[in-house]
Amino acid sequence: MTQLYALIIEDDPKLGLIFQTALQQAGYDTDLDENGNRYHAFLDARQPDLVILDLHLPYAFGGDILDVIRARYSDTVIAVVTADFIKAKTLTGKADHILVKPVSVASLLRLAESIKGQA
Repeated sequence: MTQLYALIIEDDPKLGLIFQTALQQAGYDTDLDENGNRYHAFLDARQPDLVILDLHLPYAFGGDILDVIRARYSDTVIAVVTADFIKAKTLTGKADHILVKPVSVASLLRLAESIKGQA
């Protein structure tokens, strides 16, 4: 069985590192796009099983990235992570999960484990 892969798109360096470390400990290969300007290259290289997606990024809007990922990989699990609860609600039906910041490592690990159970 191949190792699961998670793409993290998060511009807060501390959160990105926390998310990346937690997912690696859960057994995922990970990549981190800290600005929203490299996700295309990561998507071209490998289909993610899980995407952790911040909405507000320096070079892109997470909602647009969500649409790109959905169009390319309909079975990828996408978790929007944001403090903007109102904007996140507009993505209901597009995102598989909406996690409102602050996100606990425990909730992220539960999500990661649930995906492993489906793989």
